[in-house]
Amino acid sequence: MAYAAPKAGASSFTFSQERLLVLATILFCGFLGYLVYDAVMATASELLQRFLVISPLVLVIVVHCLSAGTTHFNIPMPGSEPGAIHRAGGSPWGVAFLLLLLFLLISYQPSLQSLIF
Repeated sequence: MAYAAPKAGASSFTFSQERLLVLATILFCGFLGYLVYDAVMATASELLQRFLVISPLVLVIVVHCLSAGTTHFNIPMPGSEPGAIHRAGGSPWGVAFLLLLLFLLISYQPSLQSLIF
């Protein structure tokens, strides 16, 4: 029995098998990429949601510190004096209360709608 060894440059796959292997590899990599993308986006959305909930409070505290005049850090703002923010409008704590009320109303909107209607 004579055994013929394959040539060094020859492939054992046919053209259709190679295409199927390439297609399966692309689909597998695409699926893994989607899983990683989905996990990263879920984590990013949780962090962004927490930041958006906390940002109005941070903003109110920063405005209060800048308008109090007894801050330990001094940020020069051209064209403004320390009492100008109090002449412009309401208290920063009133704004914080309004933002908190708005946040609660938006959060509980479905249950409030079912209660009213």
